Parts: sequence; C-alpha cells; structure tokens
Amino acid sequence: LLPEAGPQIGTPGPDNLGKRLELGQPIALDDLVFASGTSTLADGDYASLTALAGWLKADAVRKVTLVGHTDASGGLDGNVRLSRLRAESVRQVLLYSYGVAPGQVTAEGVGYLAPRASNLTEEGREKNRRVEVISTSTQLVAP
Repeated sequence: LLPEAGPQIGTPGPDNLGKRLELGQPIALDDLVFASGTSTLADGDYASLTALAGWLKADAVRKVTLVGHTDASGGLDGNVRLSRLRAESVRQVLLYSYGVAPGQVTAEGVGYLAPRASNLTEEGREKNRRVEVISTSTQLVAP
C-alpha cells in the first residue's frame, strides 16, 4: 500500500521522508517552531530539517520547494508575505546550518489558501500554520 496522498501530519523519520518526497507527496515539517506572528524560526534541533538536509545532500540532483502556510487570521496579502518569509527562514537554516546547496531549495508562501483543518478553532488554526516541503526534482537520482 502506498501512503495516503496529501500532506501528512507529523514529520516522518529520515528513511520515510525521502521515500515520500520521491512519491511526490508534500510533507508538513510539524516540528518547526516560530515566534508568534514572526517569520523567525526558533533556535533548536529539528529532526525534520536534519532528515531533509541529509536527503538533499545525498544527491545534488534533488530539489525541493518549501511552502509556507498560515491560518486565516488577517488579510491575504499579509499572510502570503508571512508564509513566504517563514519558508525562507527555514531555507536559510538549511543552507547555513546544515550546508545544503542554495540551488536545491526554494521558498514560497501561499498564506491561508491551502488549509488542512478548519480555521474556526484554535486547534485547526495551529494545524494550518506550517511549512511543507515538496520535491521539485525533474531528474532521476543516480543509482
């Protein structure tokens, strides 16, 4: 059985992360923590970034896009900007703390346009505030 399509809740372990990305599945990096209302990634060790960096560094052909998401509080323009800045913050950590090559990672933001839960509850809004990673590789990885 193939894993369910769509972003999964809970970041997979290092082995599963690469497999899911290669299947074209987006992965929510649920262990990331941002200061409230800011794009600053809190200091800490993030298993999701360690796994992602290892997968990327294993083959220079691999490429991903980080996609920031927000809840529906506030206007669309502000949320798209915040989501893009959060994704870029994660990109910078991958480049400078984990040594990933700049050409392997891009960052985008979609604001509240792709929720994974209702924005009517705090729990739903928390699930919607996230950064996902999707593979944008167009070449097969060398055997």
